[in-house]
Amino acid sequence: MKKIVWPILTAVHFLAVCGGSFFLFLQPVSFEIKILLWVSMWGLWAAGIGSYLYFRNQYVKYSRGVCHYAQEIMNGNPCAEVQNQETLTSKMVMELQKTGEILEYKARAAEKEKAETQQMVSDITHQLKTPITNIKMYGETLCEENLSKNEERQFIQIILQQVDKLEFLIESLAEMSRLESKMLHMHPENCKLIQTVSRALDTVRSRADEKKMELQVDVRPTIEVSHDSKWTAEALGNILDNAVKYTQSGGKITVSARNLEMYVVISISDNGIGIDPGHYNRIFQRFYREAKAAKTEGLGIGLYLARQIITLQGGYIKVRSKEGYGTEFEVFLPRRAA
Repeated sequence: MKKIVWPILTAVHFLAVCGGSFFLFLQPVSFEIKILLWVSMWGLWAAGIGSYLYFRNQYVKYSRGVCHYAQEIMNGNPCAEVQNQETLTSKMVMELQKTGEILEYKARAAEKEKAETQQMVSDITHQLKTPITNIKMYGETLCEENLSKNEERQFIQIILQQVDKLEFLIESLAEMSRLESKMLHMHPENCKLIQTVSRALDTVRSRADEKKMELQVDVRPTIEVSHDSKWTAEALGNILDNAVKYTQSGGKITVSARNLEMYVVISISDNGIGIDPGHYNRIFQRFYREAKAAKTEGLGIGLYLARQIITLQGGYIKVRSKEGYGTEFEVFLPRRAA
C-alpha cells in the first residue's frame, strides 16, 4: 500500500508546484520577482522531498538496526557494543534487553511453578495413598474373614483412625492451598498475646498430659501485639504439636515471650530429640520429615504452614537445636501490623 501511496503523493505535489508556477507567471509582477518566487517554490519542493527521503532512510536504517539487535537478544547475545553509547539505538537495545530479562525470569518462574505443582501433586498422592490403602485393606478383611467381635471392633477403630488421618490431611492441604494461592488473608488486631498462646496450648494439652509432660508458660499478661490471633494460634499450635511429638514422656515444654524494639518474640523450647543443624531450612519445606522422625506419625505440613502464616503477617521464625538436648523455635511478630 505504501509503495502505491508514495508515488501518488509525489505526483500530486509535483503537479501542484507546476500549477503554482504556471499561475505565478500569469501574475502582473516583474520578471525578476517571478523567477525568484519560482526558484523558491521549486527549492522548497526539492527540500521537502529531500528531507522526506533522508529521514525515511534514517528510519529504515534505525528499524533494521533495532530488528537486528532484537534478534541478537532473542538468540542470547548481549549486544554489549551498543549498550553504553549515547544513542537512541542504544537506549532501545537496553530496553529490549530489560524486556528479555523480564520474560526470561517469568519463563523460569513458570517452569519452577510447574515443577512445584507436579511435586505437590506427587506428594499429595503419596500422603493420601497410605490411609486409603489401610482403609481398603481392613475393610476387605472385615468383609471376607470370620472375625470375633473384639477383632471387628479393633479393625473398625483402625479404619476410623485412618479416616481421621485422611480428614486431617485434606483439611491441611486445603489450608496450604489457600495460603499458596493468596486466598487466605490475615486480619491483625491489637490484642493480648497470652490469649493467643493459651489457645495454642489448648490444642496440645491433652496429648501432653498423656505423656505426663510439663507445660511451662512465661508470658506477661500485659504484652500486646497486632496479629491475627486465630491463625497465629494455629501456627504456634503446629510448633507445639511437634514439640509434644518429639519429646519423650515426662519431658518439658516452655513457652515464653519478650518485647524487642521492633518485634515481639515468642519462644517455644523443649528437651526432646533435637534437630540436625543441617536440616534447619528443610524442616519448613512442604511434606519434609527428617529420617529419625519418620517413626513418629506426622505429615510434614505443620512447620510449613506455621512459617507461611507468620510470614503473611510480616514476621519470621528462627530455630536453634542440639541433637539429644532439645529445640527452640522463636517466632518474631512485628509490633506494627504488616
